[in-house]
Amino acid sequence: MYDFHMHTAFSDDGSATIDEMAEAAIAANLTGIAITDHLDPFYPDTEMPFMIEIDDYEKALTEAVPRYAGRLDIAAGIEIGMQSGPALEVCEETVSRFSYDFVIGSVHASKDKCIHLPEFTEGKTLGQIIEDYYTDLIECIKAYKNYDVLGHLNVIDRYAGGYAPVDVYLPYAEEALKIAIADGKGIEINTSSYRYGMGSRTTPTKEILDLYVSLGGEILTTGSDAHKPCDVGSDIEKGEQMILSSGLSYVCTYKNRTPVFHKIG
Repeated sequence: MYDFHMHTAFSDDGSATIDEMAEAAIAANLTGIAITDHLDPFYPDTEMPFMIEIDDYEKALTEAVPRYAGRLDIAAGIEIGMQSGPALEVCEETVSRFSYDFVIGSVHASKDKCIHLPEFTEGKTLGQIIEDYYTDLIECIKAYKNYDVLGHLNVIDRYAGGYAPVDVYLPYAEEALKIAIADGKGIEINTSSYRYGMGSRTTPTKEILDLYVSLGGEILTTGSDAHKPCDVGSDIEKGEQMILSSGLSYVCTYKNRTPVFHKIG
């Protein structure tokens, strides 16, 4: 099994070292992981800016990969927070300067507001919240291409105050998926939805996953989005079952920004 989404102390919301996360992965019998710490240029929360110490991070990744050779495959990754405008320029500069194996493209802020805070949702209907989030995501991936998979595509469901019906969110998701597929990008099965008690509202939803596959999408990664060692590998088996339920029978990892397909099931 592979956990291709996790955060260390290089992220403002993480506290563990790369070694601590790697040892947790070995204990969980994982074959490989990706360290994907946060880079969110111009993130509107000044108390948690998500601006990584990039030189130290890249050095730590470079040293960790050979240190675990033969015990655990470690991909050097990063999760970029996409926002329209100059943030994308910073993302491009950062991703291009280092030989990353894997880049997750996510949206954590929209309309100059953090999507997890009430200021993003207050005064809006559920439909307006969904529209604002997805239209920003679509605008970003039309302009920015230097990522490999879309992270937690429907993450807004955690913060919207309710789950939008399929006919409300799926047209937006479809537009985003068509762009991603045309660009050769994948989506992740983010298993944190199980940990956060979202019930049947998985990330992505079953409808989004099935639509991605029906549109010709083939690249699916699994990631726990762990921020501490005890969550490394969490519910990855459920993520693989989601993939199998879509009709596909492999999970992807990345090496040198190239997908590698692994048979499951």
